[in-house]
Amino acid sequence: MEKTTRPNWIFKKHRVHKEGLCLEDQISGLPDEVLVSILSLLTMKEAARTSLLSKRWRYMWTHIKGLNFDALHIIYEVLLGDKELEVERPLYLSWINQVLKLYNGPTIDEFRVQFNLDESCEFDIDNWVNFAIEKRVKRLELDFFEGRGRTEGYNFPCTDSITNHLHSLSLGFTSCNSLTNLLLAHVNVTGQVLEYFLTNCPFLEQLSVRDSGSLVNLKVPDLSLKLKRLEILYCFNVESIEIFAMNLVSFKYFGRKINLPFKSVQEPVEMRIGGDYCKHLIYNLVGISTFLSKLESLTLGLTFPKSSIQFAKFPVFKKLKQLELVITARDDASLIDFAPLIEACPFLYKFVLQLHWVDPILRRKRRRVASSPHLYLKVVELIGFVGRTIDVELAMYLIKGAVMLEKITLDTREPLLEGTPWEFEETKKRVAARKRAQKLGAELPAGATLLIL
Repeated sequence: MEKTTRPNWIFKKHRVHKEGLCLEDQISGLPDEVLVSILSLLTMKEAARTSLLSKRWRYMWTHIKGLNFDALHIIYEVLLGDKELEVERPLYLSWINQVLKLYNGPTIDEFRVQFNLDESCEFDIDNWVNFAIEKRVKRLELDFFEGRGRTEGYNFPCTDSITNHLHSLSLGFTSCNSLTNLLLAHVNVTGQVLEYFLTNCPFLEQLSVRDSGSLVNLKVPDLSLKLKRLEILYCFNVESIEIFAMNLVSFKYFGRKINLPFKSVQEPVEMRIGGDYCKHLIYNLVGISTFLSKLESLTLGLTFPKSSIQFAKFPVFKKLKQLELVITARDDASLIDFAPLIEACPFLYKFVLQLHWVDPILRRKRRRVASSPHLYLKVVELIGFVGRTIDVELAMYLIKGAVMLEKITLDTREPLLEGTPWEFEETKKRVAARKRAQKLGAELPAGATLLIL
């Protein structure tokens, strides 16, 4: 274990003798449960280092409730060439296995693994899952991605990420009444395995599966009475999903076109849809408008065509307060095509646009479209703003129409770099984009503020 020194913050100056300074330990006098709570605010490695402080602290860290083995920083060092994956992977496995061997807590709230793991790690992974279940884990997260891009929201996933298998060997439990959140990313998991969790974890509230090549068919049984949130993202071999979950309020799906998955579900409050299924859904919103009558938040992820598009008539979303568009943008198209969708949300409070740019820069004249008044729209965010015709066009449309606008954020960072060491990298492109963004400040209505990132 790495050698460390006693942190100064745990001592208080008491009095000075001729022989030297006398220090009084204040924190060690606190009850064990308070010390464990304090250690839970640290990273795993920081908490473990406190074992060197004194006998009282030696095993205190082994009772913390959250076991978060996030090693994303190491993945980035590997990508930068500063470290070798073949060296770091065995060290990562050894670290987790050593912590689990020393752990003394009766239960855990969170068990989180985030590292590039391959099929050689299957035995360890199965043991980790069993350990977490035995400790009555509440939140279980396994993410084996390479770190080339974020998988949150609708940023595009890695195309060459290494996936692993979660075998039925690790599912020896008959029931787990503690598990409320399950996230599996870059894990090859079948529908059968997911149904096993859903059936044997009656209090599961959130299930998220991302980048699984093995998921083909999924049936959420009607026994999933507590399930409120379901995410199926970037699982491009999915052929069918059937959901029997009466309390489901949030559904997120990015993938192939499938039949409407809801079989026995109340009207959702939140939906995030992307991929081919989004194209299908957006042209058929009128047909399912009754089912979407309670929507408060809607996110759509679309790849923009080379020319302008004509949408079918949109239903009126009377309860929608937040609308987010994640667009693969081209200079020869126009985001004004989405104006009818924005206008179909009369009580919209927040609008977010995330842009992923493709193709070389092209010049064209700006389209001028009469802005309908958006009386409730107060917050606008444009992420990936570069100040081209296509995004300035939409910004002006929103500024002119949002008469009650309070804040507009023009974020010049590339969405795919969010959370990476390159997120705030200063480039000529970003400098130019900020200069263009500043020009929009003069167009804002009175009282509105402009934030440029």
